[in-house]
Amino acid sequence: MDVGGKKRNLLPPEVCEILPDQRFPHKLTDEHTGKMIKVAARPPNVNAGLIVDEGLKNLGFKQSAGPLNAFGIGIGQEMAVVPGRLLPAPGIHYGQGKPKVDEKASWNPRAVKFAVGGRLADWAVIIINDGNPDSEFQGVNDPELKKTVKGLADMCRTSGMRVEGNPLYGAVHLPGRSKEDPVRGGSIRAIRAAVKQQFPKKPSMILIVLSNSDVHVFHGIKYLLDVELQVPNICVQASKIRKDKGQLQYFGNVALKINMKMGGVNHRLVDPPGSIPTLTWLKDPTQPTMLVGMDVTHPTGSDTVKWTPSIAAVVATIDNNFAQLPASLRIQKSKQEVSLSNGLSTERG
Repeated sequence: MDVGGKKRNLLPPEVCEILPDQRFPHKLTDEHTGKMIKVAARPPNVNAGLIVDEGLKNLGFKQSAGPLNAFGIGIGQEMAVVPGRLLPAPGIHYGQGKPKVDEKASWNPRAVKFAVGGRLADWAVIIINDGNPDSEFQGVNDPELKKTVKGLADMCRTSGMRVEGNPLYGAVHLPGRSKEDPVRGGSIRAIRAAVKQQFPKKPSMILIVLSNSDVHVFHGIKYLLDVELQVPNICVQASKIRKDKGQLQYFGNVALKINMKMGGVNHRLVDPPGSIPTLTWLKDPTQPTMLVGMDVTHPTGSDTVKWTPSIAAVVATIDNNFAQLPASLRIQKSKQEVSLSNGLSTERG
């Protein structure tokens, strides 16, 4: 093991010990990424408590004879107070009903209808079997599969969509994982063949029921359907969509995505009652407004291959509902920012 810095310092691993709480500058596993997201999503009051309690204690700044005292330096035990003001939140207008918002600012979409319901017809469902029998559906004729899809379709109708007819069903069994195919290219080829064979007429949308959370399969499916076959699609996990607890909430969340894919509008923004109008000018028909968002993603991490390109992406609204945002992206020179207004570029270190 090379434990050196600029110079190589090789030691046998049996004499090395990794101390706890060390920074890991490499790509995390899906499990670790999920745990990290939960930590990052903690509310501010929890983070504040950890900073002034465990944080100061672990750094040795809560000790009466701490390491900085010898230098006449002290660390405040309370966080700084920053004055601020609470801006009025924009109103959310649905086609019918009003969602119930709880104290955590989350709401359940089951009590409302979409502002504009999309049309879902000539759609398809394909189940991906990938060696996870505990959660997978048992083929296209599985009564549990038909019941689950019917429940989702009913939720789409309840939410205001026009759902016509029943979907076509398909299934594909993926080849097992192997060292010769670490990115699951063979699995994506199997899915491509299954989609073309089982759905000779291009569906308006495909619901993909995944066996697990394999990122290579997921990314391969999105590229296959979004880019190559150009078929709108929604991916769900079998273990989540068939789970009885919270199933209606899950159906509601998936219906939100389906409606957008089918050209619908989930909700519109309106000025809250009694507030100063601020959204009126955005919807002025004499001066149409386009909202544009853009960003550049740069390669990061010590294990990134040198000269990995950066990715620039732009989205923009197409009407005064500000709901549909077609996207465009391109790859460009690694760690380069490009000004879209004048074509100038700057290097980033």
